[in-house]
Amino acid sequence: MGRRIALGVVVVLLVLLCVSSAAAGWQPVATGLTNIIQPATLRTRTGNELIAWNTPNGSLQILRNGTQQTLLSGLPYIGKPDLVQQPDGTLQLYVPAEGTGLDGVARLSSSDDGKTWASPVQTMSHNLADVGSATVDPAGIPLFTQSGTGFVDVFRGLNGETMTNVFTDCCGYAESIAVDSSNVARVAFWSNGNSASNRFVVGTLGGGLATFGTQTAPRDDRVPLVSFGAHTYMLWANGYPTATSLILQRFPGGALTLDHGSFSGGDPHMALALEPNGRLWALWTKGRSVRAARSRTNGSSFGATVSVDDPIGVTAYQLEALARPGSVDALLNTGSAISRVRLLPGLTVHATRKVATVLDDGFPVSGATLKGGGKTLHTNAKGDAAIAKLAKRTQVTVLAAGYAGTSFRVP
Repeated sequence: MGRRIALGVVVVLLVLLCVSSAAAGWQPVATGLTNIIQPATLRTRTGNELIAWNTPNGSLQILRNGTQQTLLSGLPYIGKPDLVQQPDGTLQLYVPAEGTGLDGVARLSSSDDGKTWASPVQTMSHNLADVGSATVDPAGIPLFTQSGTGFVDVFRGLNGETMTNVFTDCCGYAESIAVDSSNVARVAFWSNGNSASNRFVVGTLGGGLATFGTQTAPRDDRVPLVSFGAHTYMLWANGYPTATSLILQRFPGGALTLDHGSFSGGDPHMALALEPNGRLWALWTKGRSVRAARSRTNGSSFGATVSVDDPIGVTAYQLEALARPGSVDALLNTGSAISRVRLLPGLTVHATRKVATVLDDGFPVSGATLKGGGKTLHTNAKGDAAIAKLAKRTQVTVLAAGYAGTSFRVP
């Protein structure tokens, strides 16, 4: 994993993994579900946090700052939804639904930051496929996607007035859409089509297709794709018959391997989330744990990976994320329920015999507390703490407000 290294520091120790870093334990979000339910998440510009999901009994639920509300119920079918916010603050929720005058993708809107929602409006899509993803372009025009046999469709407009099929082969699945500040719209999905068999695919509206990976395992969860400013990011996994690496792909830019080796089963389930200032979180499952790392450098490097064990006795099926300033929530579908846990960014320690430097993705962390050998030390504005008076091999714990703790031994 790439990291920026402070000049003038000789690196003799690099702490990569902080285990059990959750600020609090797993908390239930919803029960009575199936293993294909993946929630939609949105943090509004005023800081309200929304989680929406469909249920097997034909209802649409939304959680707003911990308070649950039923938006639709008693329908023959409701599929996966997604949420967007337009520049004027209006929220739009797109969801496939059947019944009471609905036959395809419905749109529900809220003008009070998700407190109340208007009655559903039928869009131009009369297909009941899941809404794979939704976003808005720089002008605030919504886009949403659906996929199925011979199509990965992108609908543009408040009610999906125009439609573009970006993949006519059979088939593309689990798509996500993102639009950058230059109004370039990309759709990421995985394919078992002849033209891209068991590959991750990125299609650019009005452009071509790019493929990633070789013989990657099919998966039901959305292929993570997000944009911030001029940058678009995707997570993809490579390897067969199980994944052997997890890779962040940047558009424009290259690839960065975040994890490799020892994946099994359906791992890695993957998610991306953005803090309001654009700091990027990557989350993935591995070895009965959820791992996360944060980038402050537009995805060119990441801070230390942090980890929290899965809830006891469960299997991970779908992973989603919701970021806020300084932290991220992982939302994990465990087969019949969704649970959430909060993770904090990790600390990296570079140590010589005389100085330990505490960093967050290459940036110094001032005011960190180092405890070891009966002494308590603090880092300065450069992230440095003098450790020359500590005996060699002394175990030192490192804590800083807003970060997961870590430790190292004096060289």
